[in-house]
This record gives sequence, structure tokens and C-alpha cells, in this order.
Amino acid sequence: DAAPGDSELVAALADADLVVVENLLSLPLNLPAAGAVRDALTACGGRVLLHHHDLAWQRARLRHITELPPLLPAAVHVTINDLSRRELAEHGVTAHTIRNCFDLDAPTGDRSATRTKLGIADNDLVMLQPTRAIERKGVPRALDLAHALADLLPDRTVRYWLAGKAEEGYGPALDELLANERVPVLRDRTPQIADMYAACDLVAFPSTWEGFGNPVIESVWARRPLAVGHYPVLDELLAYGFRFLDVDDPAGVAKWLRDPDPTVYETNFAIAREHFSLAALVDQLRSLFQEVGWTKW
Repeated sequence: DAAPGDSELVAALADADLVVVENLLSLPLNLPAAGAVRDALTACGGRVLLHHHDLAWQRARLRHITELPPLLPAAVHVTINDLSRRELAEHGVTAHTIRNCFDLDAPTGDRSATRTKLGIADNDLVMLQPTRAIERKGVPRALDLAHALADLLPDRTVRYWLAGKAEEGYGPALDELLANERVPVLRDRTPQIADMYAACDLVAFPSTWEGFGNPVIESVWARRPLAVGHYPVLDELLAYGFRFLDVDDPAGVAKWLRDPDPTVYETNFAIAREHFSLAALVDQLRSLFQEVGWTKW
């Protein structure tokens, strides 16, 4: 379909009580679209919430682009982490932090049916990396962990499941990595996210950069052990009291897989429910709206 014209955008947004813009005016992946929405919002002049997941200067290839986020009159800026909020302040933009929240009451997936469909035996150890395949997601570190676990747990077949597709030109590098891989690799992307978490025995999340890192809370919801690599925003999540495994400590991961402590899963889940549930989101939005004078809600 043809892109809407400026007048159509203005008409579509004119009678909105609140317009929430998700990252379009944050990360400059489509500058013409960002410019059109910026201009339409300026013309409308209503309540606008700019929700920033990522910012241009946080991507090396985009740091030269400086026109986002725009300084729209009366717009409220919301980040998903404190690091971005502080960085926006350095650029003269006042923002508020509301971290990603989740439906923690959503039903969990079907472990047995999913593993059967994928040909996974009962004793196989499935390590899921629930991310896209791009450089910063750390696929080599995940493979290193899989190799080490295969040596440390010789009674189990370790399978590495990379759920997302290759993007940002990473396809050739991924093909080379997996060409002679010594652990079985799953690349199936058809199961629902709940079924993927249910089918796995371990979640690997070795990213070097994330604006938030949804698999952190998703693994908590699914009661699956998480082997995570350090990225700056992770410190903000760990400050709530979560306990996770270190992706670079295969001996520690293997020890946990042999003798897990279920109480850690429940403690992590209680923390998530308090701070990252949909109920918590409602409370945070109510407080934000009161703070900025949007008392209608």
C-alpha cells in the first residue's frame, strides 16, 4: 500500500487523546517516516508520549544522525532504562523511566508436544537463545557454552536452539559459525514463544547490548534458568534482586542443571510480579500521568 500523505497523518492523529510513538522517533531506521510523523504531531499539538527503546548514539552505525528524538512541544519522553534517561538528559531532554512489563499470568507452553514436534528426546538438554542472530547478540558465546556443557554433561545430548533469523548482514558469519558445529543446532522459528520456553531446559542470553532484554523476564515467567552475559542495562535489572547464571561460567551452569534450586525461580518470579507485571505498568503510568498533569486518566 502507498504510504499515507501528510494530511492523512494529521487527520488520523488530530482527535486522539494520546499518541504513543514506539521508537520511530528514537532510532533513525526510517528517517522519512520519522519526519512525517514528527511534522504531523507538531501540527496536531495534542498529548504525545515518545517511548524510546533505543537511541541513535547507542548504535555505532547511526551515531552520525542527530535529529532524533525531536523536541516536540509538550511531548513526554519515556525510556525503558535509566541509562537512556540519563543520556537524554545530557542531550537536554527530560525523560522518565518505565521498564518493559509483561503478562505474567499468560499460560505457559506445551513442553511435551513441542519437543516431540521438533524431534527432541526426553533426556536432551535444549539451550534456547530466543534472539535474532546479529553480532551484538553473542552467538559465539552461546555456542561456547553449549560446547562446554556437552563436555561437562556427557550423559545428555546438548542441543543449541537459535530461535531468531539472521539480520543486519550477519547471515554469512552465522553460516560460517554453524557450518561444522559439533552440537546439534535447531533453527526452527515456528513454535509460539511460550512453547519455546516450555520446551527448553536453559535460556542463553549472551548479548553485549540491550535496551532492556525481554528474555530476562520471559525466562523468569517460564521458570527457566537463565545464563546471561553482562550488558550495561542488566545491572539495573539485577538491582531488583534477581539471581541468574553467568553465561561465561559453564561449570556453574552445569552444576545448576544437575541440582537446581526451585526456590530461586519463585523468588525471581515474585520480584517480576512486583515490578514488571501489567499491574505494575498501570501503577507506573498512573503516576507518570499525574506527574506531567495528564490527570484525565
